[in-house]
Amino acid sequence: MHTFNPRFLFPLLMTLFSLIWNPVTSRAETLEEYHDKAAFLYHFSNFVDWPASTFKATNGHLRICVMGKDPFGQSLDATLANKSVRAHPFEVRRNPPTTELQHCHLLYLPASASSHIRALRHQVAKENVLTVGETVDFMRQGGMVQLFVDNQKIRFAVNTDVINQTNLKVSYKLLRLAKIYTP
Repeated sequence: MHTFNPRFLFPLLMTLFSLIWNPVTSRAETLEEYHDKAAFLYHFSNFVDWPASTFKATNGHLRICVMGKDPFGQSLDATLANKSVRAHPFEVRRNPPTTELQHCHLLYLPASASSHIRALRHQVAKENVLTVGETVDFMRQGGMVQLFVDNQKIRFAVNTDVINQTNLKVSYKLLRLAKIYTP
């Protein structure tokens, strides 16, 4: 018959605690990261001018589309609630059909959509859709704005070559804060 040795209790409890605590901490960090990224999307929309023809009306919605598994939870909706940019209230669409991507003003491609980035980017290449992503190779695949974490802060890079192929006008105020991507 085996007896319980109390000297193993402390390591056992520490192991259990770390298994329980790490997912919670990790989840909290992820929620905070995506809350910050939602704020970036809001601010990007303030520093980008879309052609008037991309809106159905002078006060038509500025549509932000998220493809793949939505990492924002309610952060994006909460950040954009009751806000507008130049009389355009926000509308968030999650996983719209690819045939409707040209109606998005900003297309967010999280890591969960990484295998589809090139195809989705190709789908909106001739449209005035600001593409924003977070994967390491997003810019190399033709993305316009990449969000990344550097020293525990959200930073962004801009691919001006790709943006200049559209009719989007990005403010110099935004560009001077960005890391400019050069292939």
